[in-house]
Amino acid sequence: MHHIAKKIIGLTLLLGLLFSASSLAMPRTAYAQQETITVTASTVNVRMGPGLAYNTMAQLKKGDKITVIAHKNSWYQVRLGSDKIGWVASWLLKNTEISSATNTQGTINTANVAAKENPADDSDTLGTFQQNTAVTIIYENSGWSQVLFNQTVAWIKSAYITKKDASTTQQNTQLTVDSTIKSLTLHEDNVKLRTTPNIGGHIKATLKNKAQLTYLATSDDWYKVQTKDGKTGYVANWTVTPSASNKPVTTNANNLAEATIVLDPGHGGNDSGAVSQKNTYEKTYTMQFVKKIAAKLRQAGARVVLTRKTDKFVDLAPRPALAKKVHADAFISIHFDSSPKSNQASGTTTYYYGKSKDKPLATALNKQFSSLPLANRGVEFGNFLVLRDNKQPAVLLELGYINDSNDYQQIRSTSYQDKVANDIYKGLSQYFK
Repeated sequence: MHHIAKKIIGLTLLLGLLFSASSLAMPRTAYAQQETITVTASTVNVRMGPGLAYNTMAQLKKGDKITVIAHKNSWYQVRLGSDKIGWVASWLLKNTEISSATNTQGTINTANVAAKENPADDSDTLGTFQQNTAVTIIYENSGWSQVLFNQTVAWIKSAYITKKDASTTQQNTQLTVDSTIKSLTLHEDNVKLRTTPNIGGHIKATLKNKAQLTYLATSDDWYKVQTKDGKTGYVANWTVTPSASNKPVTTNANNLAEATIVLDPGHGGNDSGAVSQKNTYEKTYTMQFVKKIAAKLRQAGARVVLTRKTDKFVDLAPRPALAKKVHADAFISIHFDSSPKSNQASGTTTYYYGKSKDKPLATALNKQFSSLPLANRGVEFGNFLVLRDNKQPAVLLELGYINDSNDYQQIRSTSYQDKVANDIYKGLSQYFK
């Protein structure tokens, strides 16, 4: 299998769909309120929708600057050039506090306003806006405003839009109270406490990792909180771990029977993963192995949670999110590797991301794999989302090359699956001592 990071960004694009660096550059216009962010990965796929199951429509390169239009789960809707709208994975970009609340909102104040393809009266008309229709303004230039329109963008004359007063929008923030949450524990450093639930809110304080906050209310992707020194404000929900008690969230299992283990069978549903020479799918064997491992760990008294129980598609971001939700003591993602050509490579590899958080777990498990019938390629750093975004100790195991004839025979054999399950059990038993 190509590693997860490569699966996210490594799709080959037709030349006709590629945007040149110049076409991705932001035009020189007078921008409305928005967020411009910089791509940090070497390449980033732009997809038709907010998920890996959507087709790729373009590709960005490291250093490209893009404008965020909206935010959904772990995906950002972005503008490319003047008329292309797509979605990119937030974990590949620098700024993780983007919110669509930073865009200017408005209302059409005239009947039958033409939506133009370009900012000119003689440009093609894409449709019409009716009076009192709410619109999101991306940016403005020379008396024209670019707005969201039918999953893409259109231009209308700025005079036809009445902008909402930012102070009114702030007053209309909807707050709800989740009775199951009493406190929040920060799991990141330098988290900003803001006056309003969006990236544009004034920063009241910068908070430290593991600080505990009192929960007050929820506003979309933000929590209203109070610090120990009495400051109130908002923090992004992806920077904290909620708790039903007033105690800090910790994971401190001293033995396997006390531990919560999240097992992640890679791929699933329309994401088949790598393919063997027999045209069988990686997703099938990751599920088979996880069932064996889960049975062994449950027999030892561990609490085991699966990221998927059947052959269904699960996006990448919800997998580490589940580990956070259940306060997992260990997260293990199961995969099978694939070389560019059949029978080019063989063996198992254990990947970690954080040296202090993940590597001890990776080392404990990898020590047990030396007795497997496949070569042990050792412990390596892996920049995979399910590891990188995981706040719990996490590893990703490549348990053989599915397109190697010898490895494949082992992968599909019951004896090899049993040996892997037993080795993971022994590795975790040592890890929790």
